[in-house]
Amino acid sequence: MKIAIINISGGGMSGGYRKYLRNVIPRIASAPEVEALLCASPESFNIQDWFEPISNIKFVSCNPFRFLAYKPDHKLHQHLEEFSPDVIFVPMERYFRFKKVPIINMIRNMEPFEAGIGGNPLGERFRNWVCRIVGSRAVKKSNRVIAVSRYVRDFLIRYLNIPNDKIGLVYHGIDLPENKDIHRPDIIPKGWDGQFLFTAGSIRPARGLKDIFGAMKHLNNKSRDISGLVIAGSTTPRMERYQKQLEKWVQKNNLSSKVCWADNLNENEMAWCYQNCCAFVMTSRVESFGMTAGEAMAHGCICVGADNPCLPEVFGDAAIFYPPKDGKALAEVIQTVLAWDNHQRKVMSEKARKRAGEFSWDVCAEKTVAELEKAARNVKSKS
Repeated sequence: MKIAIINISGGGMSGGYRKYLRNVIPRIASAPEVEALLCASPESFNIQDWFEPISNIKFVSCNPFRFLAYKPDHKLHQHLEEFSPDVIFVPMERYFRFKKVPIINMIRNMEPFEAGIGGNPLGERFRNWVCRIVGSRAVKKSNRVIAVSRYVRDFLIRYLNIPNDKIGLVYHGIDLPENKDIHRPDIIPKGWDGQFLFTAGSIRPARGLKDIFGAMKHLNNKSRDISGLVIAGSTTPRMERYQKQLEKWVQKNNLSSKVCWADNLNENEMAWCYQNCCAFVMTSRVESFGMTAGEAMAHGCICVGADNPCLPEVFGDAAIFYPPKDGKALAEVIQTVLAWDNHQRKVMSEKARKRAGEFSWDVCAEKTVAELEKAARNVKSKS
């Protein structure tokens, strides 16, 4: 089977998507069913630099996606003509067509589809509206769809009327910690080691940071076990105003000395934070899978999560949940886990590591290849 993977991105890439491609591309290429792999992406990705040379993978460039103005470029079509794929995999919710070659999409970003996420500026609401239209069209027109969680699968069936037999459930894997050097971020105040809450992700309303700020307000001067909150992650130019609003709220509520905006951290710095926080808190309003949650579990973090999709599905029994948009309830949950003795913390930490181990990149790649084979086989049977 010859597979083309088309990354129709606007030119940027989230950390989670980078990890996904870095893990699945070589595994798919090494599958016995796969003869050759063509990987197309915008030049800014430089995907070919991530790997040692792999004999049956060819990397080519394609034009970045442009909202309301995207057309597949001529060079990409030339590459596809020469490669002659049996199936085309688009690992995001983007419409694509090439002759009668079967297309399989994967839903990665659920924010545009989920109603009720407030706080976005007008431009971002419009962008999400366009993404919802583009994404809905993509999955409806594709031959098969990969859902990365039961939540995504059920949403596709219930709200987009995608037939159940057109959807394959394929969880992402989780990177397990390697025995490598970790590095303490210089930006974290001295004396916080082992006594800070940690959260990570892009800074936007869908991350629900107001929950944890509300919790910090309730916990301020009430819990000596917490030195502060470390927030890893950055924002986009479109969300800079939103971040400034959060910073003003923090300052107004006398929490500036308790909040450390750590910006983007590298993998070694993230690993240090996972291993040295007193609890990892995930407040997302919606996730398609939640790779940050998986990383936290893999490091044995004491995890606290919002009862929002699909966090209970990913965390399982390895986290304590709170009702979303309730800072006081979150504060009470945090106080509960901080009151655990060493035995209770060890039990929960072991649960987290065990749960993380249930998500395998090998299984993810194997099931993805099976879905691609199924799409190719279904089209051949109808022709």
